[in-house]
Amino acid sequence: MRSLANTLRLTGKELRAIRGDFVMVALIIYVFTVATYIVADAVSTEIRNLAVAVIDEDQSILSHRLTDAIQPPLFNPPVLLSPAEAEKALIKGKYVLVVALPPNLEHDLRENKSPTISILADATAVAHAGNGATYMQQLITTEISRFVSPEGTRSALVNVVFRNLFNPNLTSKWFSAVMQLMNSITIITLILSGASLIREREHGTIEHVLVMPVRPHEIVLSKILANGIVILIAATISLELVVRWLLGVPVAGSTLLFVAGTAIYIVAVASMGLLLSTFTHNMGQFGLLIIPVMIVMILLSGGMTPLESMPMWLQVLMKTVSPSPHFVSFAQSVLYRGCGLPLVAGQLVAMAGMSAVALAIALGRFRKVLSA
Repeated sequence: MRSLANTLRLTGKELRAIRGDFVMVALIIYVFTVATYIVADAVSTEIRNLAVAVIDEDQSILSHRLTDAIQPPLFNPPVLLSPAEAEKALIKGKYVLVVALPPNLEHDLRENKSPTISILADATAVAHAGNGATYMQQLITTEISRFVSPEGTRSALVNVVFRNLFNPNLTSKWFSAVMQLMNSITIITLILSGASLIREREHGTIEHVLVMPVRPHEIVLSKILANGIVILIAATISLELVVRWLLGVPVAGSTLLFVAGTAIYIVAVASMGLLLSTFTHNMGQFGLLIIPVMIVMILLSGGMTPLESMPMWLQVLMKTVSPSPHFVSFAQSVLYRGCGLPLVAGQLVAMAGMSAVALAIALGRFRKVLSA
């Protein structure tokens, strides 16, 4: 009970220190509100108003029909260019797609000669070029089928129907909003936990703590508890206010379950932040040290790109040393698919195990620093 009381008193001290650090408070508010909204609303891989040019060397009814079919909201109204103009425009990056309609297109099609229509894509914009070329191919195929068979006769034996689960309209905002929230939790937890120790070193208050009748594990637990409370409150408000209300992203699962899993994840990441801070002496060194750690944790978490697309050895390594892949899988299962506790118990156990290991290592390192 005495140890618990000491931990709670130290937690109160940490909370007052966070409240007095106006820069840190402003950073937390900005990351969980403005940054989450801007990233989710602005960063999109959806095809909208894509710049398109057309090289019409046929000048037939069919070529005009294909050109007229390229319309908003997927594409901007196409601009007619000559082959030389189109080449220059692609080099300048003015158009993402250029559709080249060859001479005698309609004639060859009526003669069953299988003419070729070229779609030139500026692949420097990888996502938009790939998705845009796919939509353009579907559009051209559909228009040609209607032109050749106005009655709408079907040549296919099977009618394939796609149903997109958990995101029916494939709205990228639904994905990026939650991913940005998870990234914010990782970034702020690393910064806030490490900064709590660096701040005491720079202000000279760590010596005051050492002369108090407290033990190292009470100091470590108080820092993790204080930072965890602040981040959990900020993340929950961001989920409800920004993600659900402002962005209109539906959350299928239990918010309480998500908060519980986030709390376990925060313990692991905060322990890592404290561990990294023991190797540095000021915020400048700490900032340089956590940058590569944050990049690896975020980019290889499975949130930016599918974990299954990575080499097998890297998948095993990330699932072993980093809690972020388990947290991404847990958050997606709960918030997107509405999974309950039995379906995410494996991720929770994995994060809890990593939290215990990270906390033990951080505590051991912290004791060595204090003794030195």
